[in-house]
Amino acid sequence: MSEAIVVTKTVADSTVSMGQFMNPEHANSQGNVHGGHILKLCDECGGIVAARHARRPSVTVAIDSMIFHEPVRVGHFLTLLGRITYVGRTSMDV
Repeated sequence: MSEAIVVTKTVADSTVSMGQFMNPEHANSQGNVHGGHILKLCDECGGIVAARHARRPSVTVAIDSMIFHEPVRVGHFLTLLGRITYVGRTSMDV
């Protein structure tokens, strides 16, 4: 009889750091990067974290909120850090 092997993962095992240089095609005519572009990058980062942790494809169901405290401008390097904050049986928070 074989025993099931349970492999536990830590938050650090699924953490993702990614960055992107902000170019003119990401911005409006004033040089401010579109919030939608930043939100897209956050979603991609979170998706990578979730897929790493689940070891299978995952999808975003909801985003609680996004608050921009200051503009991101063309020429800035944007760094994103994604990590797991909760894991359930069929869902997780990233």
